Amino acid sequence: MRARSRRIFAGIQDPVDAVVLMNGGGEMKDLTFRYVSGVTRGGYEGCAAVLRLDHRPTLLISRLEEESAHTAPDCDVVAFASKAAYAEALKEILGQPKRIGVNPPGITLAKSRWIEELFPDAELVDVSDPIADARLVKDADEIEKVRRACKLTSDIAEAIPGMLRAGMTEKELSASIAEAIQRRGGQVAFDTIVCFGVGGAEPHYSPGDVKLEAGHLILIDFGSRLDDYNSDITRMYVFGSATDRHRAMYRVVRDAQEKAVDATRAGASGREIHQLTTDLIDATEFKGRFIHGTGHSIGLEVHDGPGLGAASDLTLAPGMIMTVEPGVYVPGEGGVRIEDTVLVTENGPEILTPATKDLVEVPA
Repeated sequence: MRARSRRIFAGIQDPVDAVVLMNGGGEMKDLTFRYVSGVTRGGYEGCAAVLRLDHRPTLLISRLEEESAHTAPDCDVVAFASKAAYAEALKEILGQPKRIGVNPPGITLAKSRWIEELFPDAELVDVSDPIADARLVKDADEIEKVRRACKLTSDIAEAIPGMLRAGMTEKELSASIAEAIQRRGGQVAFDTIVCFGVGGAEPHYSPGDVKLEAGHLILIDFGSRLDDYNSDITRMYVFGSATDRHRAMYRVVRDAQEKAVDATRAGASGREIHQLTTDLIDATEFKGRFIHGTGHSIGLEVHDGPGLGAASDLTLAPGMIMTVEPGVYVPGEGGVRIEDTVLVTENGPEILTPATKDLVEVPA
């Protein structure tokens, strides 16, 4: 984990004495805490990770999390039993710092002010960009974790035809997918999108009580999380026989998706990949019906940094993991989206979600 800390410091232009990553409560946690610690168990509410150049990361942990924290590789662990003890431990570790790096997207205003109160002579410095840059390029351990999450997700995508039955609701299928993920040891990475029929025209549709009928075009966008790392996939099915219109929409999206995946290479620009995808779709009868970015980085978070879009200034490098997910959305008819999780390698793109991308027709 010291190597990950060094990656962060390498990107900080004006030196800081330390970087303090401090979790809040509930869902307000900085996942960079897990990135630099490697912990996979425990909640770590209100806990902190202190990074110093040429030191092992130090985890400041409540007694509640002490046993779990000792599983962290290459980290020092300091447990506290009260807020006062927490403050004293932080002062002892940092001494009299002049500049403390913090990660604004991951820290609450209250926690920032607490640090300022503890160290009134120190300047708090925004180091969110070096943190994001460090996390964007995955190391071998991270790639393996994403790979395993993608394998789980792909296996379930292949099993979805066997879950479909006439009269089931979108909510029921979403629940079945969640159960399948959990049976295989994972967690649901985000709210599963299940669309039967016209609902597919909404890219971020929420599954409801629509019942599955013969002729429905089915869009399913879901992901799983294993050891804190995420996968993301979208596949298409038809309950019964696909219409000519279904096939036309599908051909356009699949062609655009395959070309966008092939363009997802080291040195490529996120903006250029998105423009390529947009131009391909706009050259068809579905001009203007691709209405979102082509993809996003994925890792500890489902949206784990910059992506492939019209305003992207990202240049791809080996070790980055991106989704590639063009779509076509026609109000009143439905939509088609095809998505893979893709690793950028020295030798080109590697699809980590190999489930078939055929338009699967399931007997009604």
